[in-house]
Amino acid sequence: MNQKEETFEIWKKNTFTRIDNWKKTVDVSDMKIKLDYSIKSLSELEKYILSKYSEVDLKNQKNNLALDAIASYIGESFIGIIPESKWGIYAKDKTNVYYGLPCVFTKYSGSISVHFQLRNILRARTNKVLETHLNKVLKKDEKFRQLVNKNNANNT
Repeated sequence: MNQKEETFEIWKKNTFTRIDNWKKTVDVSDMKIKLDYSIKSLSELEKYILSKYSEVDLKNQKNNLALDAIASYIGESFIGIIPESKWGIYAKDKTNVYYGLPCVFTKYSGSISVHFQLRNILRARTNKVLETHLNKVLKKDEKFRQLVNKNNANNT
């Protein structure tokens, strides 16, 4: 295991602590959402992100803890919603656009960088980025699952 993988394992182990600590610093009534890892909470979270942050804020180190916790929440939500998904990291291929970043690895739809999702929300300035991306992944996953099940049925 290389240094990036070791750091990632520590990061992953502390995901819920990071999220819980962030939740304590946020006035949840201000967010008007229930942070329950649902699709609806993701859309509401996007509204919160748009009201509190800009693209410039992504580069400001004082926001690192909060934005990392928000990215962690997004990832845990995706993992709970997308079947057979899990945390992963590209720690060896330095040419990979997601090199060194925590990603949600899906079984059939590739990987999703939750930190890139934050950037996408702030660039799009809309609260439909996560839901739209998630629905595309779920649709693609379902297509592949049906194909796999069909192939398995044909092979028996």
